[in-house]
Amino acid sequence: MAETLAIKVPSVGESITEVLIAEILKPVGASVNVDDGVISLETDKVNVDVPAPGTGVITQILKQPGETARVGDIVAYMEVGAAATATAPAAAAAAPAVTEAKAGSKAQADAPRVMPA
Repeated sequence: MAETLAIKVPSVGESITEVLIAEILKPVGASVNVDDGVISLETDKVNVDVPAPGTGVITQILKQPGETARVGDIVAYMEVGAAATATAPAAAAAAPAVTEAKAGSKAQADAPRVMPA
């Protein structure tokens, strides 16, 4: 069974207790390697990327861009050792192409053949 890890807001400075979520660098379903940036944070003093604590797949994002979080807050979860899977929109987009290819092949097979006289 794969292990789930919490991705937390790291300490970004001695007097900084709150950060702004600036950008989601790795969306749900994305593969990450240890130390890959997952979420970008901003403060009035520093900008920093929150690194992945392991290699695996992002399973949940808890904070969205524009929201604030405190140092130590969990902002995402990942599953260690998991492989990325196709996202639903990508899988849905690929499915019609396969269906059309099969339909085209069947139509060609069923088409009447014209033999030279």
